[in-house]
Amino acid sequence: MDSNKSKNNPDKTPYEILGVDEGADFEDIQKARDLKVKEAGEDLLLKAKIESSFDQLLMGSLKARQSGNVSFEAQNASKKEKQINKLINNDFPLLSKIKNLNNNGNNSNEYSLPKITPPSFDNLSIKLSVGLLFLIILLISPDSYNRLLLSVSTLILTYIQIKSGKKFISSLGWSVTFLSIGLIFGGLFETNSFIQEISNNSLSIQKIQSLPAMIILWIGVIFL
Repeated sequence: MDSNKSKNNPDKTPYEILGVDEGADFEDIQKARDLKVKEAGEDLLLKAKIESSFDQLLMGSLKARQSGNVSFEAQNASKKEKQINKLINNDFPLLSKIKNLNNNGNNSNEYSLPKITPPSFDNLSIKLSVGLLFLIILLISPDSYNRLLLSVSTLILTYIQIKSGKKFISSLGWSVTFLSIGLIFGGLFETNSFIQEISNNSLSIQKIQSLPAMIILWIGVIFL
């Protein structure tokens, strides 16, 4: 009987054809569609009307979502989420604490420490100033710091070359070459009588050996 009425009344709204109230959620509309299709039996025309009504309601839901209104699915999902949260908070306090810890962990990313970037050494005056500082530290520091200062200077020279576009192996090779040349000059100075006299009066022989290597490394930093 209902099938004949639905078929003979073309002015029915999609809600009336499916037998649901306006504002019904998606699950109710889908259940009503399935029930009406089953009741229609072999009536293809009525089945087409039912499917058309169902599609219209889905399109209306989509338009409401695009315009900023809450869709039936969103309302239903929101209700379920509230019910689940209430159940967790009341019956499973441990799960609630774990959830809060996860949320706090996500929020802590907003207050993470700033990233540390290495110095650019793009400015010539900065290179000269840092190179002069290394020389002064080499002269006034104990001899046990000589190798450390030379190693850091070698790494800085390697970094400068990599930043200019050279490959790591090539950059490291050139840096070690500069260091070796400086140490060779330092060894030659050691045998010079005038240098030995200076060593006896003020500088140690270790500093005199390290000084040419430090100067050559920073010449590379400045001009490469």
